[in-house]
Amino acid sequence: MEKILKEKNSTLQKQFVTRMLIVLIIVLSFSGVIQYIYLSKQVQSNVEMESFKVSTSIEQGLQATNAASKAIEHQLDLKLKLIAERISERLGERQVEEITNEELSAISKEFGIAGITLFKEKNDDILGVKSTSPTDIGFSFKQLLGEQSPGYQSLYNLLHRKEMVQTYETYIDENTVVLPIAPSGSNSVTPTFFKYGYYIADDKDYILNPFIEANEVYHFTQEVGPNTWIETVLESNKNVVEMAVLSPQVYANPALMNDPTSPYKKIEYGEFESEMEKDNQLLVNLAEKPKRTSYIDKQGEHTYYKMFIPTEDGRVIYVGLDYDHLSAPLKNMSLFLLAFSLISLVALFILSTRFFSNIYKNIQVIISQIKKLESGDFTTQSEVKEKGELANLSASANKMTTTLSNVLKDTTKQAEKVQTLSLDLKAEADESVEKVYAISLDLTSKAREDAFEINDFLEMLEEKLSKLPRTDEIDTILTRIGEVRTISSNRAASATEITITLSDLMKSLQDQSVELSEISSKLFGNMYQFKLK
Repeated sequence: MEKILKEKNSTLQKQFVTRMLIVLIIVLSFSGVIQYIYLSKQVQSNVEMESFKVSTSIEQGLQATNAASKAIEHQLDLKLKLIAERISERLGERQVEEITNEELSAISKEFGIAGITLFKEKNDDILGVKSTSPTDIGFSFKQLLGEQSPGYQSLYNLLHRKEMVQTYETYIDENTVVLPIAPSGSNSVTPTFFKYGYYIADDKDYILNPFIEANEVYHFTQEVGPNTWIETVLESNKNVVEMAVLSPQVYANPALMNDPTSPYKKIEYGEFESEMEKDNQLLVNLAEKPKRTSYIDKQGEHTYYKMFIPTEDGRVIYVGLDYDHLSAPLKNMSLFLLAFSLISLVALFILSTRFFSNIYKNIQVIISQIKKLESGDFTTQSEVKEKGELANLSASANKMTTTLSNVLKDTTKQAEKVQTLSLDLKAEADESVEKVYAISLDLTSKAREDAFEINDFLEMLEEKLSKLPRTDEIDTILTRIGEVRTISSNRAASATEITITLSDLMKSLQDQSVELSEISSKLFGNMYQFKLK
């Protein structure tokens, strides 16, 4: 029995430990999934917030620089238009062949500009025919830009007085085109930036091209512009790996970069060293449908969080963040929380196991008491030291055991009394049966003898009376004699029946006393099977 009980206990403990471990694993898994989801969302939120702040800063710097640059360039545009008009008036109605390079140099010095070039259409091309700079003489826009380029088309339309369509020009009207600040197209040795204006008078067949040096304006916009902002952000924010201001139109149409006078280029400011084919396709799509886009890009050991933010002027601000560095604190916090959760759950498991073991020991004590009660030991008592329901159960079991023990004790005593009384009754019944049997025999014998004597007397009397003459009185006496004979016979028979009845009654009493004695003996024997106090 104890072996079976131990096996059951072991099985129950195994079930408890197994279920606790399953619960522990489920809780850990569920906690890990929740933390992973929360971490992913938190990292995504932090990365987006960080990139948004950075991109907003760049966008503000870009807008401020553009506003300043546009204001300065607009003043330069108006200045160049005014200078071109005054130069055209100074040159008068002379043909381009009548104008000398020396005269142009003198005029440029007078107006304080970098130089003047006169362009005229020759051989289906627009060439520089007069200039303050020898390198500009013979300069071909068609050869440099290509016939289909926006720059060449603008000059062609200007020369032929066709409708002008503004593309990247900073200023344009029916007889004036001003280009943005750009390096010289005819002098690629010295990196000098100029502002070029193209003007044609109503009565002229050549284009007047005054240009001014704009190095200071260009360097100013570079020093206070997006590059400076990008460098500041890269130095101050360790999460930012690279930043750039991109032109999605150029990604969609790379031919825009073929025009040297065009300001278009893929990367206008900053660096984009992690550029991939996926990024190129994304920028092509952003040129058509601008919308904020971000994704995680893993390249070797580095993981970038790339965000592309379109601006109102058609550009795209690119921010590349170090995803590993940015997510490291949250990952560390997640690992810490996971470790803390694991330690907490293990501690809870240990405490629950110990608590269950204590409860199980107390249950085992009570079960052992009940098993002893089953075997008839009513002296056993269980002891549960802890307070609570199990202590109350143990106290109730002890009280029940004491009550049963007292009841069995009293029952045993009563069984002893019954057995004693049954033995006494049997002895008295045996003695009474013998006495009654002897008395009944005497009474029966005496009754029979008396009946015989009476019957003998009555026969003698009848014989005497039969010799006498028959009279009514004699007949009456004879009748009475018959009645007396009958009464005497009946009395003898009754005495015999009474004797037999008494004998049977005493015999039954004797048998019942024997049976009662056997019952009391059996009950007494059963009581002694229990172990009592």
